[in-house]
Amino acid sequence: MRVMSWLRGRPREYLTRCWEWREWLLAVALGLWLAGYWVAQDGWYHRRALVWLVPFLLLGADRMIRAGAIRWLWAVALLLGWQVLSRSWAEPPLVEAGGAGDAVVVLLLGAALAAVGRRKPFGVWIIGGLAILGAGVVAYSLGAFYGEEGRSLAADRFRNVFVYSEGLNPVLTGMLCASGAVAAAWFTLRNSGWRARIPWSLALAVLVFGMLASQSRGPALGFGAGVGILLFFERRACLSAGITIAATVGGYFLAILWSGVVVDAIARGTTGRVPIYQWFLERLSGMELLVGWGFGTVSEIPAEELGWFVHHPHSSYLTQLVLGGVLGLGLLLVVLGWSLREAWREGTRGQSLWMALLACGLVSLLFDGAEMFTLHSAPRLELLLVVVPACLLAGQAFEQQRGSGCSPSREE
Repeated sequence: MRVMSWLRGRPREYLTRCWEWREWLLAVALGLWLAGYWVAQDGWYHRRALVWLVPFLLLGADRMIRAGAIRWLWAVALLLGWQVLSRSWAEPPLVEAGGAGDAVVVLLLGAALAAVGRRKPFGVWIIGGLAILGAGVVAYSLGAFYGEEGRSLAADRFRNVFVYSEGLNPVLTGMLCASGAVAAAWFTLRNSGWRARIPWSLALAVLVFGMLASQSRGPALGFGAGVGILLFFERRACLSAGITIAATVGGYFLAILWSGVVVDAIARGTTGRVPIYQWFLERLSGMELLVGWGFGTVSEIPAEELGWFVHHPHSSYLTQLVLGGVLGLGLLLVVLGWSLREAWREGTRGQSLWMALLACGLVSLLFDGAEMFTLHSAPRLELLLVVVPACLLAGQAFEQQRGSGCSPSREE
């Protein structure tokens, strides 16, 4: 505030208000940037949009510094440091994932999200806002995608048309829908009264329908894990969400039967996952198994090896093992295990949202995804599905454990 002491009049008034509202402004800015995962046309544009966060990060720098007391962020810093170090033995040409700049940005975003998460409502509002946005995007995309001539609900797997000109990959679209649906389910069961539940029930129905239309089994398993957590912690309050989910599933299959096209997702077998996993595991031995190939190494399989080109290992955990070795995977599991422990504690205190979101994201990334703690992964969604809820949770759990009884805004 001393910096503004020389200002007078309206400029001083405006800056004073911005300073007082800095946590709220930072939460809004982060929420708008995260919305890009649903609507940004390309990852390149989305990453460049980070520059618009800089003023808000500077304004909330004192809150981010205080978030440095969160020990979970120290574990994240250690993981990011290992990823940067591993680039020293990676084979060129290197991609940007795991670079020093990438690590710094991810850590700054983590600290900002943790600082925002210390105010419990802010983190919940961000997740709720993304779920509402997701429902709107899915509703529009369903009409735009299946409205094109020659496409049918059963024969063509649903894609989010906002991301990339040809539409986002069906599996990744399913992951977005599954995570949004878990959040919408939590808000549905947490709102009392039908008037409050109707909007969330509609959002839940749209997101579940979009997930089913993507015909992706990984996201469906993730959604099942998230809903299972909600059922465990919120047994008596799940009736409204359960009815909505059941009605949507029934409506989807009725639409499939009406279309007359036979769809059997199970008949697609492993969709090539087993050969992909075998190919990578067969090439890990000795020191490579311990320390990995090094972050930045291109983890692709040429078309002549399996008969089709593979962009990445199609499992975030396998990717971490391949690039970071057993040591890198161990650090990742420590960070994720820490988050799950805190999420479970929050669930026992009546806040099951974080455990449900993490369960959904972590199960979905068993069968797809690449590097989690980076802005440059090939699928691009890992940060949103896992890291964002983990960071918001870390801030909330830290504040809960402090037990000070006062809000962060009064810590002057």
